[in-house]
Amino acid sequence: MKKLRIAMMAAAMALCVTSVAKAQDAGAQQQGGRRGGGRGMQALLNGITLTDAQKAQFDSISKAYSDKNADLMTAARGGDADARSKMMANREQQQKDIEAILTADQKTVFEKNVADMAAARQGGGRPPVSL
Repeated sequence: MKKLRIAMMAAAMALCVTSVAKAQDAGAQQQGGRRGGGRGMQALLNGITLTDAQKAQFDSISKAYSDKNADLMTAARGGDADARSKMMANREQQQKDIEAILTADQKTVFEKNVADMAAARQGGGRPPVSL
């Protein structure tokens, strides 16, 4: 009886761990398997709660720049030296477009997140993630 109880507890724990891992991976699944891209912009929103209207605008902006950068990624892989600088310029403009949909309080947090990410890039690490 005791072995059965231990086996059931182990199975329940494995199920819980699996469901938590699956839930944490949902963000990557929503990105459609793309690397980086939207996740970097999403990190800029750490600590910011968007309204439904802002979420729709954010998604629209993200999609537009994702489409715009897709051709540049292909060009960069093909050896186009200009493509990387164009993607950087697009990223900067995308940040400005996202910041434009935020309230004053949200912009303060956004600017801090931008600074944290820039500092992390300088240090070779990842920015802190608030939960």
